[in-house]
Amino acid sequence: MKTQWPVEQVNEWYAKLPWLRGCNFIGSDCANRFDMWQSYRAEEKLVTARRELALCEELGFNTVRLWIIFEAWLNEPEFFMNMLEEYITTCAEHHLYVMICLTHEEDLPRGSFQDFKPISIGEQKYALGYHQGRFPLEPEEEALPRWHYAQSPFLAPKFWQMIEDIVTKYANDSRVLCWNIYNEPGAALHEACVPILEKLFDVVRSCDPSQPVTADIWRGVGEDDAPGTKEEQIALDHSDVISFHCYSSFVNLCREVDQLRIHHRPLFCTEWLHRINHNEVHNVYPLFYMTKVANYCWGFVVGKTQTNEPWEDFWKQYYDPNLHVDYAFTKWQHDLYRPNLRPYDPKETELIRKYNDIADKRFAQRQL
Repeated sequence: MKTQWPVEQVNEWYAKLPWLRGCNFIGSDCANRFDMWQSYRAEEKLVTARRELALCEELGFNTVRLWIIFEAWLNEPEFFMNMLEEYITTCAEHHLYVMICLTHEEDLPRGSFQDFKPISIGEQKYALGYHQGRFPLEPEEEALPRWHYAQSPFLAPKFWQMIEDIVTKYANDSRVLCWNIYNEPGAALHEACVPILEKLFDVVRSCDPSQPVTADIWRGVGEDDAPGTKEEQIALDHSDVISFHCYSSFVNLCREVDQLRIHHRPLFCTEWLHRINHNEVHNVYPLFYMTKVANYCWGFVVGKTQTNEPWEDFWKQYYDPNLHVDYAFTKWQHDLYRPNLRPYDPKETELIRKYNDIADKRFAQRQL
């Protein structure tokens, strides 16, 4: 079984690539990530996705991050695999490498294993005015513990089967750039995610992929240049490339990039763009270019997920108790384009195009 790539090997791999820049992609007519993969009105969703992925190419992006949704696979495994191929094929037609994110903790089930009911196929409801269209939970619902599919005696074998099926199928596919095996480990489960994270590294690498493997460092690093949690330290110690998130200010991003560069591995900022918190295109994007940090902004065309709205916690923790916080609530949080495919801010997209054009001249390595 493969182990972590040596520093020399991963840097040789990265040097052959152009400067990687793109977005976390979900079509604007999808109410949630499950909606993107289900059979219900799938052809309509693909029409929208093709139009918006073409716009990604036109802007000069060359990669997207796609999220695997276990409950969509659980409901319709064969259809899900066909949809994944449709998305990867469409991305390749528009010269977009795909980073595949295999699991996350944002939408995990609550309560007991026995009470689990998978998301139903069909029209997906969403809450107007709420980030990702999530309906606010009642306090008693919020208090229920969350658990991962890999922790359920019934679902765990199916979850690991999905991981093996996907990675095996695309282990040597040049359209797939990287395996982002775990988004934000510990976000809901804290250290309880450690056995899952460690097994993910083992299972994915047992499939012998030709692409690098990574899990996210998402809370930042401390003054000692180390992650603050056990799960993120494991991610750092086992990842081939270092994937991290930064939704904070330009100054904080500069500091984090500087700290992570001491590991001498390629850096992938797999989530950024938070205008409300002064993480903006005009200051962040040039920094990524100058440091050749691969990057994926959150969102692309605003739609049913409404990720232009602030996180609900921003309202609760920062706005409601303190009207004098330094947050720009008049701005979109995420996303680059309006529903009519015009830019949210033309100055932003002009700057993105400018740096993409420069990069294609400076880093003229292999294109998809």
